[in-house]
Amino acid sequence: MLLPFVRELFTDVELLPGFTRAASHLKEGTGRIRVSGLSPTAKALLLVLVGRAAERPLIIVVNDNRAIEDLVPVLRGFAELTAASDPDSIVSLPARDVLPFQNLSPHPELQEERATSLWKIATGKASIVVAAIAATAVLQRSGEYYTDLARTLRRGESFDLDNLLAHLNTVGYASADVVEMPGQYAPRGGILDVYSPEAERPVRIEFFGDEVESIRRFDPISQRSSNPMDEALLLPLTETPINEQLLGAIHTRLSGRRISGNEEIVETAVRSGGVTVFPGWEFYAPVAGADRTVFDLLPQAAVLLDEPELLRAEFDRFWTRVGEMHERSGVGNLVRPEELYLPPQGWWGKVPTLVGADLEYLGVTRGEQDSTVTFLTQPTPRFHGAVPTMLEEVQKLTAAGNQVLFSVPNTGEVERLADIFTEYNVSFKLGSRTRGGESYADETSYFAGEVHTTTLAKAYLPDGVIFPDAHLAIFGSRDLFDESEAVAARPQRQKSKVSAFLSDFRDLQVGDYVVHVEHGIGQYQGLKEISQGDGNAEFMIHEYAEGARLYVPLTRLI
Repeated sequence: MLLPFVRELFTDVELLPGFTRAASHLKEGTGRIRVSGLSPTAKALLLVLVGRAAERPLIIVVNDNRAIEDLVPVLRGFAELTAASDPDSIVSLPARDVLPFQNLSPHPELQEERATSLWKIATGKASIVVAAIAATAVLQRSGEYYTDLARTLRRGESFDLDNLLAHLNTVGYASADVVEMPGQYAPRGGILDVYSPEAERPVRIEFFGDEVESIRRFDPISQRSSNPMDEALLLPLTETPINEQLLGAIHTRLSGRRISGNEEIVETAVRSGGVTVFPGWEFYAPVAGADRTVFDLLPQAAVLLDEPELLRAEFDRFWTRVGEMHERSGVGNLVRPEELYLPPQGWWGKVPTLVGADLEYLGVTRGEQDSTVTFLTQPTPRFHGAVPTMLEEVQKLTAAGNQVLFSVPNTGEVERLADIFTEYNVSFKLGSRTRGGESYADETSYFAGEVHTTTLAKAYLPDGVIFPDAHLAIFGSRDLFDESEAVAARPQRQKSKVSAFLSDFRDLQVGDYVVHVEHGIGQYQGLKEISQGDGNAEFMIHEYAEGARLYVPLTRLI
């Protein structure tokens, strides 16, 4: 738990002329500006603070999923330190890991993450959205469509259990005998165990007839229930629910036929044709009525482009690859890329109409009327575990009138730093409650009588930054210790059973034993990409007695 005085460390940053100008511009919603001079860590802090000051949500467009993975945890770290927003309201919208027309489905973990984010966006629960540029080009359905993907069960309300189970099946849940991981449910008479994505623990819902009589969390290991709740939120694991209407629309487009009429006619046609899901079917969902982008789902948001020139190059590469896949697939005019995505010309034509800013680390002046807001930020030095050098730098900064913050990812590191500062008689304050509670703080922070002193707090910030004009220096975990320690401490997102399996199997070593449900025990011999005429697909190789080999498509592992 962070103590209230920590947020006061950032007051002078919000008083910087550049911050005031940028926040005022976004709040008033008067076109677009350029912001330059922000290091990656400074950018994350400014985004969190400016979102609060502008009183509107932000959509930050970045190059790719790697950029999302680097930025989102730092944004959440600053959200905790500043109390500017709820860390859970900072969401990511990743690009899919495969392309359309490849006959490959996106990784279930990405589908789960996208579905949860789209639900939060549609329901107004997202304060900051970090999206890969390819993800922002995907054509989406209405906000009501994504809102309906989740279900909220409240004690005392009535639900038809059969309808609820049918819904869970369509949005990616899997039935299990015992619920152990996110994405599973297990009905037993009038009791339903279900584990929603992002939930700390699964819930046990008891029905009396159709009425929800009780909702309790339970331990997935011991299966013992506790912690009664008034309501349970069941989030989706996919943004493309498997239903007959959607599959019917996709089938008619890809088959070159059109089915018109009411829902019953479509359903009959689908069933008679034996249509079901196929690898990569999710990409064709926009043909069933998607006509907007994520910008339209959050129309009041300010849209910030992180390094626009790099985004333009990335979008061009992505669009070229989509075009090449489309040409190889032979789908032709049955479904064109422009029916699945907003093309680059339309995307870049839309951006100038959106309130927001272009973020450029190295800003280039573009004439007398240049509307660039410039910040002065500096990287912090790296100490690589050299404690005396670190403390010498801290004392120099505090003697010069700077506020100094050390942010480390866990309580153990906070206590470790406190012990180091105490041993060297360097003044500090604890900004986070430790495992020892107030007694530990009383014993270790008695040096904190000086006006300018160092604050030690728990939050994930791998790299630091110095704001000379705000007299603030922030040190991150990679500034202090070896990089391997900082990387290992990155917050991990809990995975559903399906996505965890698909991640874990990639850790297999050649020669490991594997079990196929039909062919029995074999030896894993690696992965191989094989051309199938309409594109390449990846296969897992199992070897059996006498050198017999089985090639298992990765798309059929679940």
